[in-house]
Amino acid sequence: MIEQFKIWMEEVKDKAIADKHEKAKVKGDETKWKKEIWKSPKKNTAIKNRFRDEGANLGYKSRPSYVTNAGEWLYDFVWRQFNDDGHLINVVLTMEIEVSEMHEKGIQYDFDKLLQADSMYKILVFQLKTEGEVNQALLNFKLATESYNSKSDSEYLLCGWCTSKNEFIYSDFKIKV
Repeated sequence: MIEQFKIWMEEVKDKAIADKHEKAKVKGDETKWKKEIWKSPKKNTAIKNRFRDEGANLGYKSRPSYVTNAGEWLYDFVWRQFNDDGHLINVVLTMEIEVSEMHEKGIQYDFDKLLQADSMYKILVFQLKTEGEVNQALLNFKLATESYNSKSDSEYLLCGWCTSKNEFIYSDFKIKV
């Protein structure tokens, strides 16, 4: 699934880049598309919408949910699984999206929430300016998972949006208990 998650993130990115090109074109100079800003609320919404729709296709109930208008539930985004009696039986995916915070220490606070989740899949989406900053954060977050006393096996996908390059840089790994 991690590779599929990356594909979805790349498709979200590609649409955002196309939108940036179109905005620059409307302003009369498509060569300045990189100066167009993919604003944090739009990033957040685009990512949640994509994962919400894909999760529904897989039979998961998402929070937030466009079906029930339910808001966030413990994390910025989750896929939940229920039995036939309507009882929660599993949280399959937890995601924290911290694209308005531009400092690693602030992002770390929300990443720490993922450590305690017992979902199989854990995704962090964040942004920093330079490739070096993103790569250092990816390393630090991976080190944090190695320090945490995990209670369940998990697969992590860390997605660092590099604002200077207009691209995601990924790190994925598994934690076995």
